[in-house]
Amino acid sequence: MPAAHALLGLLALDDGAGHGYDLARHFAAGQPLAEVMHLEPGMLYHHLKRLAQAGWVSSTLEPQGARPPRQIYRITRAGQDELRRWLSEPVSRTREIRLDFLLKLYFARRLDPALAARLVREQQETLRERQASLAAQLERLAGDEGDRAAVDFTRLVLRLRLAQTEAAIAWLARAAAPDTAAPG
Repeated sequence: MPAAHALLGLLALDDGAGHGYDLARHFAAGQPLAEVMHLEPGMLYHHLKRLAQAGWVSSTLEPQGARPPRQIYRITRAGQDELRRWLSEPVSRTREIRLDFLLKLYFARRLDPALAARLVREQQETLRERQASLAAQLERLAGDEGDRAAVDFTRLVLRLRLAQTEAAIAWLARAAAPDTAAPG
């Protein structure tokens, strides 16, 4: 649920509360989160409803004079715990770097720089393990005398996954560098 966790992160950044329109602005063109994911207002409200059902946010109506009242969402203690759990876990697959990990890094850097540094280190280790696993799979294919076309295709896929994993490891080294580690 990357979008739901992003909403928890936004509430945590905004003193624990916000309303849908304010939250939606973070996903508008030109905003950092828009570079990572697109979240339509309708889906944003769907995720807020699910977060409320999970007990991770609560909501109240705030009067606005002549205008209709607006719904204010607040992150709960359970929501804070869930956000911290989510932020502290590296992603398991290389393909999850593009969305899940970038969201985690965005919020970890703003909420807890030490957590962000630890997340990057643990993600590097997770991907190194993945790299070793992919290399071992490729090595095992070297002696495979089965269907040549199938083996060649499998080798091609594994090489792509290995190259993506190696690129992500190199990118993480840059993300951990002091000039890119500071918020902002």
